[in-house]
Amino acid sequence: MNKSLAEFISTVGYVGRFPVAPGTAGSLVGLIFVILWHVVLEISLVWTLGVIFLLIWLGTVSADVYAKSIDVADPSQVVIDEFVGQWIALLLIPPHWGFWLAAFVLFRLFDIWKPWWIDRVQSWPGGWGVMADDILAGVFAFTLIQVYTVIL
Repeated sequence: MNKSLAEFISTVGYVGRFPVAPGTAGSLVGLIFVILWHVVLEISLVWTLGVIFLLIWLGTVSADVYAKSIDVADPSQVVIDEFVGQWIALLLIPPHWGFWLAAFVLFRLFDIWKPWWIDRVQSWPGGWGVMADDILAGVFAFTLIQVYTVIL
């Protein structure tokens, strides 16, 4: 993958160049895409999981190539990790703005706070280190939302 394509993918179409809170911007774009994906297009869970795995792979490769090209381990403009983490956080939730907001906030909370079990994977080499913490943040947000929906 060349640097230009890696930059385009890893910054989610240059959303990562947003001057304030690029990670939150990447998460917001992820939220919008998921809402369109599920509510407007009504895509199945199988296709959704396929897209998530494809995005994880593309994110890992593109983040690795782009980070190496600018010689920064985890560039702030790389937001494909937030984009993917948000997709994970929003899996299987009821189509309601309250759940979307809760998943968005929980994901951002785990992504920013990075409890030790999430922070530890950030030291993994290359694109895996960039992606892994946000994947886990998405999994933890997803888990809390699912527990809440079962209790509800």
